[in-house]
Amino acid sequence: MRNRTSLVVLLASVVALGAQLAPAAGAASAPDRRTATQRLYADADGALRVSRAADGRVRFVGVPASSRVDNPAVSAATGVREAAASHLARYGAMLGVDTAGLTGGTVTRSVTGHDLVRYQQRVDGVPVLGGDVVVDLRADRELSSVVATGTRSTAAPAARVTAARAAATARAAVAKRLPAGKAFRVVRQGRWLFDPTVFGAPRGPGARTVWRFEVTNGVELRRQVLVDDQSGHVALDLDLITAIDRVVCDNANTPRANDVPCTSGFARTEGSGASGVVDVNDAFVLGGAVSDAYDQIAGLDLTDAIGLNVGGVKKLAQTVRWCYQGASCPYANAFWNGAQMYYGATYAGADDVVGHEMTHGVIDQNSELFYWHQSGAINESIADIMGEIVDHRNTVDAGDGAWLLGEDLPIGEIRNMSNPPAFGDPDRMTSPNYFLDTQYQDNGGVHLNSGVGNKTAFLISQGGSFNGQTITGIDGADTGLTKTGMLYYAVIQGLTSGSDYAVLADVLEQSCQNMVGTAGFTAADCTEVHEATLATELRVTPTNAPQPADAPTSCPSTTVKRLLFDSETGTPGSKFTKQSTWVRAPGTVTEPGTSTVYDVSPNATSGRGSWFGNNSASAITHSLKLATPLKLPASQKTFLWFQHWRLFEYGEVGGAPKYYDGGTVEVDNTGDAAGAQNAQGLPWSNGPKQTLNGTTRKAFGGDSLGYVSSRVDLTSYAGKTVRPQFTLRSDNSTGYYGWYLDDIRIYTCDPTVITGATPTVSGTLKVGKTLTAKPGAWSPAGLTFTYQWYRGTTKITGATAKTYTLKSGDKGKKLKVKVTGAKAGFTPVTMTSKPTGTVK
Repeated sequence: MRNRTSLVVLLASVVALGAQLAPAAGAASAPDRRTATQRLYADADGALRVSRAADGRVRFVGVPASSRVDNPAVSAATGVREAAASHLARYGAMLGVDTAGLTGGTVTRSVTGHDLVRYQQRVDGVPVLGGDVVVDLRADRELSSVVATGTRSTAAPAARVTAARAAATARAAVAKRLPAGKAFRVVRQGRWLFDPTVFGAPRGPGARTVWRFEVTNGVELRRQVLVDDQSGHVALDLDLITAIDRVVCDNANTPRANDVPCTSGFARTEGSGASGVVDVNDAFVLGGAVSDAYDQIAGLDLTDAIGLNVGGVKKLAQTVRWCYQGASCPYANAFWNGAQMYYGATYAGADDVVGHEMTHGVIDQNSELFYWHQSGAINESIADIMGEIVDHRNTVDAGDGAWLLGEDLPIGEIRNMSNPPAFGDPDRMTSPNYFLDTQYQDNGGVHLNSGVGNKTAFLISQGGSFNGQTITGIDGADTGLTKTGMLYYAVIQGLTSGSDYAVLADVLEQSCQNMVGTAGFTAADCTEVHEATLATELRVTPTNAPQPADAPTSCPSTTVKRLLFDSETGTPGSKFTKQSTWVRAPGTVTEPGTSTVYDVSPNATSGRGSWFGNNSASAITHSLKLATPLKLPASQKTFLWFQHWRLFEYGEVGGAPKYYDGGTVEVDNTGDAAGAQNAQGLPWSNGPKQTLNGTTRKAFGGDSLGYVSSRVDLTSYAGKTVRPQFTLRSDNSTGYYGWYLDDIRIYTCDPTVITGATPTVSGTLKVGKTLTAKPGAWSPAGLTFTYQWYRGTTKITGATAKTYTLKSGDKGKKLKVKVTGAKAGFTPVTMTSKPTGTVK
């Protein structure tokens, strides 16, 4: 997502293999951003590609094939790691750099012939999820590109929640949605810093340190759970099932409760000969087809890359006719579980599906694209792309021309890569099909939004006219799609784990540039790649991805807004009464039933303060209520409007979302003995839509993915004295974060149409006597009146007061007065009295 606020962090000096690397000889130490930028352009002999985030930060630097950057501290004899460190030391500051936080320096040989050096960002020694830097070096060790994603956070506080307590929370969060007694294990993966903006997710309470766990039984259950190490709340809970010498096991449709890896009892091996079971032979043959494709395209030994350890030797392991307890059997799916392939009955016969699932394993060994939002959609898309390439290279069938994924499955094709909208998927970033995961669906649209990447690959390979661009496919008559395969394998190697579609565009184009002059790649091919990224708008913010439109703050026409209550004026902390799980943030809150006290970070839409309700792990119903009752105006519109950000415990059971905790709004009519009344039935904009588990109550549940505003119409309480309230509702198990509330306002809509009355005139109709104009009953209140007296139809000059003294010229005439009522924001209205009698 291009609108993320924190994208790029590179370092002016780096840590490689856990030890600080000093800058190479001749490289000045720690340049500032301007100096680093000047150096880069001074060292370049041609054009450069520099991409910036929405906040202006540089996040990608690419050197086209026609250009060269000559770092004076680097030569062809410089070591790979040393060269990467030198480039970062010389140019890294232009991307907004820290000076000590990258570790790793892992070297990979790219399919382009270049060397890739991959680093992990750390903050105070804590690794950052998605915080990666990849430096691409040409054969002469000069810079080809740098791509990075990371956090701008500069501190990682000490953990206040132990790993053991966090593990128990992760276990409870997952167990809640599984059948009773189902076995699984919680694997600790250490302490990390999690910043949603790294992945293009809308801004929440900011970066936070977490304990990272994989909760799995090794087969159909594989979840990533992040637990905040300050509060103990669940920060993220994702499904990681990415729904090869060869060995194949046959489960024969026997339901299994626990992990059964294919390490013995093989139905077919390299030397055993064919099996009498079709599924076994399909898995064996198609596993070989995937292995051949990766070998031919990228020189990759797939068995070595993703094989399962069987007796000390890696094997490309697969299990067919898999079933697990609690689901229908035969099992209608196939998946890579992080170690091997599993297929339901007949699913091993689809070569593109086999290629897709095994590619998830390849991605795991390289860029490790995080399975969430855009990085997860790219993960799915690249798996589709490589699966389709396997399909084209293995057998030619009717689905190849249309790039149908899964046409050999018993359920038929599941995606159309040449025309994603045929299955409701987007084909460009501004497509109305682009999916924004506002609740518990598809890890942020990883399967649905993969359509954008799929359409891009189809255009790169096959060409066509789309969205104002005409592209010539780079594969031409090659039905094996070799160039597209090489290009996307280079992308697998070159992306960071937190890459979004904008980064994918940069890496696609740079990978093509890196291969110009080899494997048939030309500069013209790279022009086509660029045009494909324009056609699918990879660098454009998705139209559907911004937060839902905020609730209106306006009044109906012919009325004007008047503020009755504002939570942020005066002393905000005194404007509400609250129960214990509510706090004015920033502040501290105590978990009910425990002595655990933790800090609540500031997270506001105006100023620094807001109200925060803790999503407790205890069963609570705690409210935040107006401290002083408010009398609403009679006979006119009145609204409660507020900004809020939420993350309440939610999950999925049997394919259906479950909202265990949430927030509700009630109105306490102080004159009604019934007490606070549920506001869910009132007219709302962005109102509560999630149903709390086991109830019919609508609530604000799940993840709002950042701040959004809501408004409820209180007009049904017009003329009454009320105390609106916000209520936390949680069950007695796992808590996530909770509910931030800010800028809570109550306003009314005063009419802007003035209703006038016919004026009257009193007094004696005789020269020398005084007449008085009486406006009558006008509305609304607070009007100012002006007057103009008339002799017949003739305006009397200067006669503009409420009173008028009759003159000799008025003798024998009839008078009248025009009264004009006015008020700021209203259209003035003029009313005319009836003529008087004749003046004597």
